[in-house]
Amino acid sequence: MVIIKGGKGKRYLSGVIWDIYLYILTSKEPVGVREIWRGLKLSQPSLVQYHINNLLEMGLITQNREGKYIVEEKARIDILRSFLLLRGRLISRMTIYGAFLLGLLMVYLFAWPINWSFRDLLVLFVCLFSSSIFFFEAYNQHKSLRKDVQRV
Repeated sequence: MVIIKGGKGKRYLSGVIWDIYLYILTSKEPVGVREIWRGLKLSQPSLVQYHINNLLEMGLITQNREGKYIVEEKARIDILRSFLLLRGRLISRMTIYGAFLLGLLMVYLFAWPINWSFRDLLVLFVCLFSSSIFFFEAYNQHKSLRKDVQRV
C-alpha cells in the first residue's frame, strides 16, 4: 500500500514513496529520477517517477529548473518535526537532549571533586538515567521513521 486516501482527504505515506521522500529530504543537493532509482536500488525508474508525481501532487516536493527535485520546506510532515536535518542526516531532538545532559554531567564531574556523597550519587543517577531514556526514545523515533505509515 503506497498511498492511502482516507475520509476528508487524509493521505498517508508508506513503503517506497516514504523511502523516496526521505531520500530527497536527506540529499545534500537536488536529485533526479535516475539518481533516486540508483540510490534506492528500485526495479524501474518509472516506479520512481510515479511516486514523485504523487509527492508533487501532495505538495511535499518541488521541481527546480534543471528538472531535479527538492523537498518543499513549507510542507513538513508531523513526524519530522522532532528531527533536525544536519548535513544530510536526520537527527532526533532526543539525541541532542541526551548529549546535553551528558555534557552537563561531564562539567559536574570535572568541576567539582567527587566525594561520593548523596548529592554526587543523585546527580550521577539522574543524569545517566535521563540520558539513557532520551537515547532510547531517539532510537525508537529512528526505527519508526522506516516502518510506520506517515500521515500527511
